[in-house]
Formats: sequence, C-alpha cells, structure tokens
Amino acid sequence: MAHEELSEDVEGTTESVITALQKVIILLDRIKNAIEESSRKIPNASVQLNTVTQATELATVEILDVLDVMGSKMHILESGMKEFDQTGMSEKQLLMLTGIKQTLSELKDNTSNITVALQVQDITAQKIGAANHLIESVRKELLNELNFFETAKQKADTARRHMEVQIDGKKYLTWMLRI
Repeated sequence: MAHEELSEDVEGTTESVITALQKVIILLDRIKNAIEESSRKIPNASVQLNTVTQATELATVEILDVLDVMGSKMHILESGMKEFDQTGMSEKQLLMLTGIKQTLSELKDNTSNITVALQVQDITAQKIGAANHLIESVRKELLNELNFFETAKQKADTARRHMEVQIDGKKYLTWMLRI
C-alpha cells in the first residue's frame, strides 16, 4: 500500500512538473512571437528613418542654396547702395535709401538665422543615425534571444516527452505490480 501511495505521489508531482513545463512553453511561444514580430518591424522602421533623413538633407541643401543666392544678391545691392551720392538727395530720398539699407540688413540677418537654424538638421540626422544603430543592435539582440527561446523550447519539448515516457512507464509498471 505504501508503495502505491509513493507511486501516486511521484506520478502527481511528475504531472505537475509537466503542467508547469507546458505553461512555460506557452509563455515562451508568446515571447517568441512578440520578438519575431518586433524583429520584422525594425528593418522597416530603420528604412523609414533613413528615408526621412535623406529627404530632410535634400530639402536643407536646396534651402541653403537659395539662401546663398539671396546672400549674393543682397551683397550686390549693398555694394550698389554705396554708389549713391547722398549729397544731392532730397530728404525723402535719403529716408528711402536709409529704409532700404535697413531692410537689406534685416534680410541678411534673417538669412543668417535661417542658415544657423538649418544646422539643426545635421544634428538631427546624426541623432537619427545613432537611433538607427541602436535599433539595429536591439534587433540583433532580439534575434539572439529568439534563438535562445527556440533552443529552450526544444529542450522543454524533449524534457516533456521524456517525462511522459517515464510517466507512461511508471503507470505501466504500477499496473503490472497490481496484477
């Protein structure tokens, strides 16, 4: 009788271990699926970030080219304004000339401020590049973990089958002992 109780306890414990293993396997499958899904999305996100960076760089270069042309034209205007003989001008003409010079100065300042502001794009591109590198590192690590989970699942499946064989063998042995 004691042998049968011990056999039943071992059988119950073994079944509990198998149940726990099955729950771990289900959890591992969920984690594996989440990692696979994330790993598939990461390259796409990286490509999108690169596309945005390239488009921004192209737009920035075009804007800087326009600002350069504007700066050259403003410099020509400033040089031309120096040629005016202010001694023979009326007060109204002198005020207009002063207003034009002031407007040109403000335009130069504005184009200079825009040029400086566009340098942010270069910093942004560097940060996006760093983020892309980080994302790629995470993707590689996720793939390593995915391989780990795949291996763990195979080991758990093997252990479960081994336990099932032992349980079936013990059930058979218990049945044989009862006869």
